[in-house]
Amino acid sequence: MSELGRTFMVPKATGTHGDILAAVGLADLLRNIPRMRPVRVKEVATGFLVEVPRSITPDDIQQLPHSPGYAFLKASERVRVPPGVQSVFDYKVQKDRVDRYRQLATLTRGKVIDAETKARLQELQPPADWRLWQALNILQGDETSNRVHCAILGMPAAQFHEELLVELSLLGRPHTPAVSWKASTVQLFTPNAAKGYSRLKPDTTDRNDKTKDQWTDPFLEWLRYRGYFVAALPYFQGSKGEDIRLLCPVPSDVSIDALHAITTELRAGRIFGRSPKLDSLAALELASLLISKSGDFGDEGAEPIEGLELAGKTPAEIISGIATTHYQSMGSSKAVAAMSVIALPGWFPIDSGQDARDWRNILEEHRGVLRGLQDDHSDEIGLLIAYRRFLEQRSEAAFQRLVEFVEQYGSFLIRAREQGRHVRALTTTAFRRLTEGMAPHLTEILRNDGFQAIATAVRRATVNAQAQKAMKVPDYREIRYDLLPDLRRTRTVPGSDFVEIVSDFIAKYNVENARRRELNKKFTPANVTTEQIMDFMSLVETYGSSLVGALLCAYGSCREPRDSESTVLGDSESSEDSTTEEIEG
Repeated sequence: MSELGRTFMVPKATGTHGDILAAVGLADLLRNIPRMRPVRVKEVATGFLVEVPRSITPDDIQQLPHSPGYAFLKASERVRVPPGVQSVFDYKVQKDRVDRYRQLATLTRGKVIDAETKARLQELQPPADWRLWQALNILQGDETSNRVHCAILGMPAAQFHEELLVELSLLGRPHTPAVSWKASTVQLFTPNAAKGYSRLKPDTTDRNDKTKDQWTDPFLEWLRYRGYFVAALPYFQGSKGEDIRLLCPVPSDVSIDALHAITTELRAGRIFGRSPKLDSLAALELASLLISKSGDFGDEGAEPIEGLELAGKTPAEIISGIATTHYQSMGSSKAVAAMSVIALPGWFPIDSGQDARDWRNILEEHRGVLRGLQDDHSDEIGLLIAYRRFLEQRSEAAFQRLVEFVEQYGSFLIRAREQGRHVRALTTTAFRRLTEGMAPHLTEILRNDGFQAIATAVRRATVNAQAQKAMKVPDYREIRYDLLPDLRRTRTVPGSDFVEIVSDFIAKYNVENARRRELNKKFTPANVTTEQIMDFMSLVETYGSSLVGALLCAYGSCREPRDSESTVLGDSESSEDSTTEEIEG
């Protein structure tokens, strides 16, 4: 047989994370050929390309290890490990260890622990891939993965290599399976397999009759098993962890080694929450890891991941998104309840160290905001869903979703602080930077002198005044609790009184400033001038009240950073927000 070439196509045959796992599994297989790195995975419209640095020959296939590429799962004491199986994950032993760790961690939570207890906790620390094995066991994927594991080890090495050679030469084309092992289709690796055959409720088939296995490609299934241990990120949700949400990064153009390293880091990170919060935090954390671990813009002192470069790119050009699949508990079993894809941020390319710092700061700011939202409160769940919709879009469509989220968050910010909660505010610098990157033609609005003056007035009369009240600053100005809701309501209705609402607010704002000057109040800013009002009205005539109003609500509810903040970070209010508003004539 001649050379196999340098590029292999894994089609998007199912439209689920199963396609990603198959492509990652193939890349994981090929990187085990000696001197065959880097192996890259690239997304195209119809599938995933797996590219190797040189053309693969039949001799290269002969050098692949005669191995399934993952361990055998001994799920219980009743499972017999066949002779010859060397790599075994004993689920019961590991679960006992994890249970002891959790018990000890619960007993010592909030207490000062001695060196012996600390050492014991480190000894009992769950393995990094523990959740992978939990999900594999609970979703019953071990039966087929174990069967394939044993079949591969039970065949002669020459036969194994010959079958691989044939399968790789026919990959992406309809053909009769060349491998001799049998594999079953299970919803963990191919989630659409649990949805029936041609109808939602087929009338002549049973979910346990194995009919669907006639369409199973055993080679691709095996690749999915391998890819699962490289790229899958399972999380347990619900009051008792009865639901499973599986996240899987979607490679855009990344080496398999870099992808494996990133997912390993992400798996060890602290990401929590129900579905909308978990999805959004995972996307932001993944983008942050790509930047902090890159070879050109990585964190100082951090060990970069080899081959991970971001110059001139966005994180989305490395990993395009995260495929999510939700397995909902139905009592004795679990069913696929939802599947979606969250886009990884692609806000603006990283061309300099300052760009990288801007990315880090914006990501950290957004993560701080999301962590402060409680996903067991209905209004805050709505905010989390709104933010996830922002991540589900690209370019200007995504920016529109961001504006919707920020203007809703401003109203929430006032309510939350009134309740005594310490929640983070978004900053104007981050909002401006995202506008420049995602909708640059709208920066003219933000730079307009009239827009800036009125947005500042809105900020001082709402979130700033409320923050000053919460911080017990004397002589804080009147808080306009109704202003942001009124602006949001009127800016979306054609022919509404949006302009009247703005004009009435400015008139009252200027009168209050005059009164504060008469009383020699300390924090009294300049009035909004007639020229600034005219500039703002010109924007409304040009762009419409819906767009300008949305930007006004969003930008006006963000805080100005402190003078000491070179970029975006910081939890407390800016110096302008709390202590240094100037008295201007």
